[in-house]
Amino acid sequence: ETAIALQLEGDRTRPGGGRFRGFSMSEDDVENYAGQPWVVTASDGGIAWPGDGPVHPRFYGTFPRKIRHYALTIGALTLESAIRAQTSLPARIMGLSDRGEIREGNWADLVVFDLETITDQATFEQPHQHSTGIDHVLVNGEFVVDEGRIVMALPGRVIVPRNGGRPAS
Repeated sequence: ETAIALQLEGDRTRPGGGRFRGFSMSEDDVENYAGQPWVVTASDGGIAWPGDGPVHPRFYGTFPRKIRHYALTIGALTLESAIRAQTSLPARIMGLSDRGEIREGNWADLVVFDLETITDQATFEQPHQHSTGIDHVLVNGEFVVDEGRIVMALPGRVIVPRNGGRPAS
């Protein structure tokens, strides 16, 4: 309740809205947050290479886990809401009006996945495991994953929030 109250107050008083970052390890809390329409899916993971030592499984599996576990398996939210939390909602919050939605004129940042097989595979014991069911990934219109295989392309770039991070209209 406190997080929601702070979010609403932030939306009212701060350009770009309020921001809250939850660190709960309680599955009940995570399930509750997952279904909230104002919750963005994000990972605080960075770059991890096999052999670098242990990392949190979220480095590899945050987004597929939200789809498979929270949307499709336990129904904490709809598939559409899970996709929105990973695409258009964060783009809107960051003021990136040309990203986050499939629309003419937008950058082609796309993930093509198999709804039947998308699953996070990383565990604490074996964290360097790529998720399954991700067939293609395009960044700025260029393949970085093609037919499930990583392509050594680097089309990404640093994106600076526009409008001071205020939501795009």
